[in-house]
Amino acid sequence: ADKDSEFASIKFNTVQDKVNRCSFEGEYTLDGSNGRPLNPRGRTGLKGRGRLGRYGPNHAADPIVTRWKRYPNGQIQKDDKGRQVLEFVSVQRRDNHEWAIPGGMVEAGGTVSATLKREFGEEAMNS
Repeated sequence: ADKDSEFASIKFNTVQDKVNRCSFEGEYTLDGSNGRPLNPRGRTGLKGRGRLGRYGPNHAADPIVTRWKRYPNGQIQKDDKGRQVLEFVSVQRRDNHEWAIPGGMVEAGGTVSATLKREFGEEAMNS
């Protein structure tokens, strides 16, 4: 996680010491009064990095895995209104027992694809 004491040395919109501070939204602007990155989508009412680990982009990999629910013969099941039934993968978190989509944060030097594979294997497949 970024420490407030190290804020002045952070180089935004670049890759710095394997930490990717580039946004998939494109280059983002910095607040002229304090140098902190501004949300490219507009104000959120939050200040600082909140519960996120880093200032600026925090890349996450959260796969959404779905399929149509099927009968043993392969036919897609429908609900009582005739709509196809969609299933998705979720996991029950070990820390608070809440249901969630498997995934996690991309580590410094990591890639989204490697993080997807690792996190899905760890969380959804117990591997």
